[in-house]
Amino acid sequence: MKRSIDLRMRFLAVFLLVWAGVIVVTLWYMQVVKGEEYMESAVRNRLRLVRIPAPRGLIRDRHGVVLADNRPSFDLMATPTEIDRRERLLEELSGILRIPVEQLDARLDSFLQRPFEPVRLASDIGIAAATVLKEKGPELAGVEVQVNPVRHYPHGPAAVHLLGYVGQISPGELERLEVLGYRAQDDIGKMGVEEAWDDYLRGRSGVEQVQVNARLYRDRVLSRTEPSAGNDLRLTLDIRAQLILDELLEEWKGAAVALDPRSGDILALVSRPAFDPNLLIRPVRSADAAEVFSRPDAPLLNRATGGEYPPGSPFKLVLALAGLDSGIIGPGNAYDCRGIFTLGRSHFRCWRPAGHGPVNLRESIQQSCNVYYYHLGLDLGVDRIEKLSRQLGLGERTGIGVRGERSGLLPGRGWKRERFRRSWYPGDTVNLSIGQGYLTVTPVQMAVIGAAIANRGEVYRPRLVAAVTSPDGEVIREEASFPLRRIELAPSAWEEVLAGMKLVVNEPGGTGRLAAHPSIPIAGKTGTVQVGAPPEFDKHAWFLALAPADNPELVLVILLEDAESGGQSAAPLAGEFFRRYLGNGE
Repeated sequence: MKRSIDLRMRFLAVFLLVWAGVIVVTLWYMQVVKGEEYMESAVRNRLRLVRIPAPRGLIRDRHGVVLADNRPSFDLMATPTEIDRRERLLEELSGILRIPVEQLDARLDSFLQRPFEPVRLASDIGIAAATVLKEKGPELAGVEVQVNPVRHYPHGPAAVHLLGYVGQISPGELERLEVLGYRAQDDIGKMGVEEAWDDYLRGRSGVEQVQVNARLYRDRVLSRTEPSAGNDLRLTLDIRAQLILDELLEEWKGAAVALDPRSGDILALVSRPAFDPNLLIRPVRSADAAEVFSRPDAPLLNRATGGEYPPGSPFKLVLALAGLDSGIIGPGNAYDCRGIFTLGRSHFRCWRPAGHGPVNLRESIQQSCNVYYYHLGLDLGVDRIEKLSRQLGLGERTGIGVRGERSGLLPGRGWKRERFRRSWYPGDTVNLSIGQGYLTVTPVQMAVIGAAIANRGEVYRPRLVAAVTSPDGEVIREEASFPLRRIELAPSAWEEVLAGMKLVVNEPGGTGRLAAHPSIPIAGKTGTVQVGAPPEFDKHAWFLALAPADNPELVLVILLEDAESGGQSAAPLAGEFFRRYLGNGE
């Protein structure tokens, strides 16, 4: 009996020993011989989170016309850590996409610090290439075609300085904005309202939870959270006015601003030269980028808000208002213009060498007499001129709401002492009195001056955005008109200046006769500014207009660089704009 038990125990021990050996051998085989293969398979059979970009909100004009929308783009996405046999893959992709291998390779390398995030390896590859890649999907481990929204501007360059454009977020921007939810592949506003209102426009990305198989090909979608489209913007812009002005200025360097003085609404804002923002939407060709960023005529500069120019004769309106309000001049007071004004040893000339003879206030505006304003400027003194200029908004930004706005320069005694350590001289006042010397303004500031005259002293902040709405039309935020200040002058001062501006356009001898409209009275003021060093002066041309003259609903400013004169160059463009925009009266 005992011997039988011992045999059984020995048999059991041998059995257990053999069984243990089998387990050990199996584990060794699985971990050592096949371990790498099993590990790779386990790693590859996993879940992947695929980010789904949100369509950007639409931008519309005041009448609902779409100014910026989205179109579908077939993009090739790649996840660096999931690419198998990289060189072979890139060679095959290069043949399909006709993109050099080196370019694809560099694109992948630029995202190695984020190896688990899908990289946009190529954008807007077209439906033909997308179809080929879809068919080859199981053979191309780690890459897939994704349809993403991409920005589109239907009117091309016509409103680019106002709208701006979007581009892929830069490393610096990402470092600053990642905490707000931005990611490496995101597009972001780079200029204009696209940049200023990016938080509202960009939307919220969705996500897919995808199971991929051992070949890293999509097996099935486990869950999907749809992206939320960005909010829409309704601008104050009237695209019809914008397109007319853009066409009129197409061959010029310069700017134009049209606004409604009763609200500050910007109806048009043009800067030329311009560029087509669609050229900067991915994929960006190096030749297109160079065309925009390397051109010597600075198409990226918004001359309407960032160009600083001597205002020339339109600034005479400021002196006229100050003189009338202070009582230094009255409507009937005259200064005698003999074509030249002498101050000490210096001689200051009128644009008309023979002079204008005795001229009163209205005539001085109508004929743009320099000598009248040399006298008036010295009688007023720089302090009065500077005070009213500051009330009208010169020397400070208007707050229009886009990056790059400049403040211009409003000189005075304190400024010159601080800047040059010198006193202010009467000759400085003489130059200032006709809008030259140190003084500079932007075209949008000039439009604010025109609006103040139209409103008899009520000044509104220029407004670009009227409302933010959800994709289904719900109003999220309204941007009401914002009165900046009320300039309290004698009511007769506004009326006299406006009466003089009517003569500029509607009466013989007016310098702005070429801006006249067949049936609508226009009030205006021309300006011609000498810039540069003598004897090679260049000239800039201004025209400031109010329409209709008796109860203005529209302020128009045109500034042309390298032009003949305000009356010969800018005024005809204004006249053509009014005929097209307001109708020709027939």
